[in-house]
Amino acid sequence: MPAISTTTSVLTVEDDPIVRADLRLVLETAGFEVCADARDGVEAVDLAREHEPDVILLDLGLPRLDGVEATRRILAERDVPIVALTGRSRDLAEEAVEAGATSVVRKPFEEGAVVRALCDAVVARRRRQSRAAIGDLLGLLGYPEEWSEQLEQEAYARGRAWRRVR
Repeated sequence: MPAISTTTSVLTVEDDPIVRADLRLVLETAGFEVCADARDGVEAVDLAREHEPDVILLDLGLPRLDGVEATRRILAERDVPIVALTGRSRDLAEEAVEAGATSVVRKPFEEGAVVRALCDAVVARRRRQSRAAIGDLLGLLGYPEEWSEQLEQEAYARGRAWRRVR
């Protein structure tokens, strides 16, 4: 299973206490910091605002406010990757993605699938942020916008090569 820095905070949102405890164990074992656990969609929106996690793992079948609507409300306030969990229909999974979820993991889930989905979501967000920062810098310096993508790809390739050498 891939590990990720303990500085990556996760808000878990799951109404089943046994599944919630299992998710916490899986995530902490993989190196994530679980900053809070929510039991329903309303609590998810409030805790996302309060803790500002790096990524959210959110069940779609929640009481009080369903996961799709919770996703919409969270993303209306802040850009944060949301990985949805569902044991329900494919239509609900598609609705979650349309609402802004980064990806969907089907229940019952394999531990590795959850960790991979969260890692992918965090990496994609960091790449978007890097790309935006490079674009902003190049814009300030008066360089063409298309250079941003080329520089980002070069930096990513060099970073991967450096990790292989180490």
